[in-house]
Amino acid sequence: MKKFYLMALLVLAGGARLHAQTNMNAAPNATRAPTRIDSDSADFYLTVRRAIYHGNVHVDDPQMKLTCEELTADLPQSGGHINHLVALTNVVMDSVDDKGQTNHATSDKAVYDYNVQNGVTNETITLTGNAKAENAQVILYGEPIIYNRADGSLTAKNQHMIIRQNLASALANTNSPATKTNFPAGTIQNIDKNTNSQHLPP
Repeated sequence: MKKFYLMALLVLAGGARLHAQTNMNAAPNATRAPTRIDSDSADFYLTVRRAIYHGNVHVDDPQMKLTCEELTADLPQSGGHINHLVALTNVVMDSVDDKGQTNHATSDKAVYDYNVQNGVTNETITLTGNAKAENAQVILYGEPIIYNRADGSLTAKNQHMIIRQNLASALANTNSPATKTNFPAGTIQNIDKNTNSQHLPP
């Protein structure tokens, strides 16, 4: 397989120049591992800042692993953050969240969009075509499934969910504890037949 590196594409498209400009006065950050993209072939359209990877596409990113048959990446004019990705055919994504939980998603198509408007970051992943997302607790089917990375929300239309956790055991720990009384075990509470019988009408 031919190997292509996203960082090399960013350098060709001017991303390195932006990186140097934006970090001149910034404090040094921990070096982020590069994103690696492998595929059978790729086409690079530098004038429109687009890369299309074909056949056995594998993306290895520190935050996510992705496989598909075709991947289109659009780069913003100013360089920097990729703002649009489209993955097609047999899309499989695996990631680990902040709590260390593994998330797995599959679909026929996945679209990633990133933009900043009026200082607000919008970052979404939309899965369509046999879309499924799962972790250790649930399996979620939907058409589409939209994950908003900016606020951590997940939206599914026409959803069907399978809960892997046993609900009976999950609810067992939510019941309130039994009320303690002064009555001996096995007696009927709040009834004293001898006392009550004295107050009954003749």
